[in-house]
Amino acid sequence: MKTLITHLVRKQWPFWLGGLFVGLAEIVFYYHYDMFIVVTTGLAQMFSTVEQKVFGVDWVARAYDPGIYWFILFAILGARLAGVAERESRDWVYYDKGMLLLAFVGGMLFSFGTRIAAGCTTHHFLGGIPSMSIASWVVLLTGIPFAFLAFKLVTAMGRGGYLRHQETLAVSKTRAEDSDNPNPGYRPGYSPWRDPLHLFLTGLLIASLAIPTWYGLTGDIAGAISQIGWGEVAWLAASGILLGIGIAKTGFGTECSVMAPEACLTSHGFYRRCGVPDCTYRMFRSMLPLQGFMVAIVTLNLFILYSWIWGDGTIPNASGEAGLYWGHILGGPLLGAGAVLMIGCEVRTYARLGLGYTTALAALPGFYIGYLPYTLYQDKIDPVMFGEGLTDYITVAEWAYDKFGWTEEGWAVVYSLLMIAILVLSFAGARRFLGTTWRALFTRNTDELVYQT
Repeated sequence: MKTLITHLVRKQWPFWLGGLFVGLAEIVFYYHYDMFIVVTTGLAQMFSTVEQKVFGVDWVARAYDPGIYWFILFAILGARLAGVAERESRDWVYYDKGMLLLAFVGGMLFSFGTRIAAGCTTHHFLGGIPSMSIASWVVLLTGIPFAFLAFKLVTAMGRGGYLRHQETLAVSKTRAEDSDNPNPGYRPGYSPWRDPLHLFLTGLLIASLAIPTWYGLTGDIAGAISQIGWGEVAWLAASGILLGIGIAKTGFGTECSVMAPEACLTSHGFYRRCGVPDCTYRMFRSMLPLQGFMVAIVTLNLFILYSWIWGDGTIPNASGEAGLYWGHILGGPLLGAGAVLMIGCEVRTYARLGLGYTTALAALPGFYIGYLPYTLYQDKIDPVMFGEGLTDYITVAEWAYDKFGWTEEGWAVVYSLLMIAILVLSFAGARRFLGTTWRALFTRNTDELVYQT
């Protein structure tokens, strides 16, 4: 048992185990708040605090009151703790200026996308899909093509080598001469603490976290201790740390999860021509990210189903009163493209901030700028994006019940069985493609699976 615990603490995990931690984080949040995890408004409130308290302006604060969202802080902390346990941060990963610019632009696109899609990919994919939300499925389906366009942009700019799973330094050193797995992020002798840009971006991160934290502890901003008490902070801390650890130990992210199945329709040669490492092709083709994604979805979905039918919980609404708006259709592409350019969706970016990735640091100011078009022109944007609903249905089960009869609960069970079937198929497909055993799929981490010969 001691050996197993040491292995789990010191080594990276397979995607499915990270997905389980993310699913448990969602359950902790839902159990207390009767809602899945929400994050983007909390970040806007933290930016608003910095604006008002330091600069005396109200650009973001026009739409969002100054506040502190403890979940974000603890998600970053959870990721940092995972890195400390492994005795490795990821600030050794080198990114050239072109990739950092792409991450900055990705942060802007993603941030604005969260405003018009009424939530980020975490909101819609890890919360809305378990809640059977029609709008969340629309956000996912409209976002996938644009995620691939962003993928093509990154590779066309010669940065395909950066699109890879979360390697450790030891593995990168071992594979440094592997021509089939180019890794521009591994540069012997690179020190982030001699890199002025890395230092500047780290300073921005510290300020963005420290200032809201100070006023959260001592002031009366939204979410401050004086307003919500330590009990609420404890709930947010528990879910945040679970999520941060789950992502940091695996590289779990919604963007690679939803792109993985499409690898079945593309050839190995396509990835090689794009300059993408073989390990990424093997990761996508074996649908390893999808395993983590579906474990998280099924875990929360089953808990919601139980709470709704036999408990006292409700099905969270991921979409607003009308169920589907133009904002969901138009926001999905921004979320998909932005997540790929950042090399991570929003919550994965928080975990990458905790681990020290420079692309995550570059995306953070992009997030702030991406909020501004919405906060400055909210009165013009909202009527277009959320003025008229496009359906009368909130959930897939509600729609199926109205169209085909039976019971809403029965269709919810069918939906859950479909999610479980996708999860099982993701494992079966991985076992078949990798030619490995079930035991290996459950016990080996991504490095061990994608580099096996």
